[in-house]
Amino acid sequence: MKNHLLSLLLCLAIGVRAFGQADEIYKLTFSDPSNFDIMNSLSHKQPKTILISNITDGWDYTVFWNGFVGGETQEQIDTETKTSRHESYDPAYLFRDPEMLKAISTAERKSLRKRTLVSTSEKINLKGTNYHTVASIEEVKGFCVSTTKPIFTSDGRYAFIRLLVYFGGHYQIDGAWYGDFGSTTIVYQKQANGKWRKFRKYDHLIL
Repeated sequence: MKNHLLSLLLCLAIGVRAFGQADEIYKLTFSDPSNFDIMNSLSHKQPKTILISNITDGWDYTVFWNGFVGGETQEQIDTETKTSRHESYDPAYLFRDPEMLKAISTAERKSLRKRTLVSTSEKINLKGTNYHTVASIEEVKGFCVSTTKPIFTSDGRYAFIRLLVYFGGHYQIDGAWYGDFGSTTIVYQKQANGKWRKFRKYDHLIL
């Protein structure tokens, strides 16, 4: 009984810590206007306030490792069998960057993929001086974004978050989604003092 209680307390402590770190990554990401430079592309101008969907996106697990690691559903296997990710030039592929290859081991990349295979959407409530979540981004006239939940390496040294940027809302017509403008993936590195700093940022214009 005592061991069970200790295990439960340990799990709760880890969960609280992970939640606190995720909250910190959200704050670092959305409070920094330079993370949204992509909005200044194609003669557009970044808004003063970033509007964020209050429902998170699932991770594209192939970003971390392009190959089966076990745990894939039949649907995921079928999808990857029918399509191929050309890592050498795919804008969403982080590990074209030699610094990323040095920082994140093969074993860790496989671990990240395995964990994101089961990533699910959840509601978030974020608010800062220059950003806040909204219940729907469907009717937004200008820029808006959706975000993944942050994901951390096993040793807690690196954190990843991906933003999808839309212009004129994000809406569906006859099963097809419209409004995609670009994406931004940010990698944070934890410093010796426990603070996070931006390690890499990758922008990709979809238009």
